[in-house]
Amino acid sequence: QENTRKKEMKVLEDAKGDSNCLEDLIQKAKKLFFDDEIFESHKVVLQMEKLFKEGTLTGKDGKKISMFDPQYLKWRMSDLCDEIISDIDTINKMITVVKELDSGESEKYGWGAHNSIDGSKTWYRKHEGLPTIDIACECTINKHIFIPLSLFAEVDLYAYWLPGMDFCNVEKNFSRFRKTVHSELTFPWPFNNRDGVFHGYGTTLPQDNAVIVAMNTIKPDKKVHLDCILPGPRSENNVKLTVNCGCFYFRYINEKQTLFRGIYNADPHLALVPQPLVDYVMKKVIFEMLKVIQEKCDSFEGSIYEKRIKENTYLCLLYTSDAADEQRGVDLGGRRINKKQN
Repeated sequence: QENTRKKEMKVLEDAKGDSNCLEDLIQKAKKLFFDDEIFESHKVVLQMEKLFKEGTLTGKDGKKISMFDPQYLKWRMSDLCDEIISDIDTINKMITVVKELDSGESEKYGWGAHNSIDGSKTWYRKHEGLPTIDIACECTINKHIFIPLSLFAEVDLYAYWLPGMDFCNVEKNFSRFRKTVHSELTFPWPFNNRDGVFHGYGTTLPQDNAVIVAMNTIKPDKKVHLDCILPGPRSENNVKLTVNCGCFYFRYINEKQTLFRGIYNADPHLALVPQPLVDYVMKKVIFEMLKVIQEKCDSFEGSIYEKRIKENTYLCLLYTSDAADEQRGVDLGGRRINKKQN
């Protein structure tokens, strides 16, 4: 199936690789997007913009596209165009945070180390004049990278093990690794629960030997996103949860170790973020989450996660071949994450 998909993609690229036609480029960007090739899809968007500025972007009839062309305006205002640009922006922001934490000088970037327990670490950062707060955490999971990736792939099971998550439902699967998800988080009294609809997607970062699962909240005023009808809040008392950008980050260390990081920039919709709430999130939610992740990975064999992987034709292929190969890792697209050479 993967080989067939690649052949189809190559035919499409060969046929339209040099095309200046707006319609052809839109179809190419769309196919790449839903094939989980977000970076390649973004390149096509940039190509369209370049051709438009040069005055060489054309319609099917070969005539140059003007800025008032209905099809061009429709594309620029579409959810798909907005999502491609937004996804790349989110990924780049998350990569920046990863570099800040990797530097060993996180305090230089405004991060405050909150705590460190049994090798797990947490940080937080407030932005002066803004309602948002940044939270980051990390731990080393003593398992092959495929195991924690398998755990996080089963989004509908999050509510059963992620601390503070009371509800999680996949509203729509757009591709193998792109979903719209509705979730509710439990907050301690006197705060109301938080409710949000997220768009999540996974891709590889070959330069980091890593996989990133990025996410952002869909604007609350939207009723439909990428043809998915969005649900309302589960309770009239719930407050909208806004995650401007966030991610689960998995870096291959070796055959038996994976670096996990969770990074979030969120607006809790509070006039003031009290320190007790920060402490609660860090100690009762974040550290507990890191602990549970390790426990879930340790008990992967024979679990519902392993069962689901074996029932999924595509992922089962990765699990029984690449993931069983102790000399290499794998990424979300079936391409190998090779062991780095010293």
